[in-house]
Amino acid sequence: MLTIIYRSEAIDRLPYSALADICLFSARKNRELGVTGFLVEFEGIFLQVLEGEAEVVEPLYTRIAADPRHRNVQLLLREHSAGQPNFGFWAMNFGPLDTPTFWQAVFGSPVRVEEFRRRSHDAGFALDVLARAYMHACILADIDPATRDLVRGTIPSFPVG
Repeated sequence: MLTIIYRSEAIDRLPYSALADICLFSARKNRELGVTGFLVEFEGIFLQVLEGEAEVVEPLYTRIAADPRHRNVQLLLREHSAGQPNFGFWAMNFGPLDTPTFWQAVFGSPVRVEEFRRRSHDAGFALDVLARAYMHACILADIDPATRDLVRGTIPSFPVG
């Protein structure tokens, strides 16, 4: 299995509805390809994790990196493993990080855009944000039946910290 985490910046900020549509389309395609993943966006900065077989994930990442809707694509992590996907509950899901309540609930305090912009280049920070947003989304999915189209498995136990 190959895990890729990357960071990019939006050319133009998209409304939540457009990002949700992209995520739904990606979830359907990823389910067919056996890919799992999670995407977060904060003030036009994207962090995304993709997991799956290398022969599928590599070309998918190449297509994503070439997408003209974002720039400054930076590969933060490329890791091969024999284990199960860490983000395996979702074929793809999207977590907007622009609400102070998310930061308060998940991190204990809000984060400023400048701090997120600076720290989002770090693979460890990106993985921590993605993991915490992922678990937050898993909890919400357990109470929101509308998210079931995005689900690929059962809610995992994912160590955060």
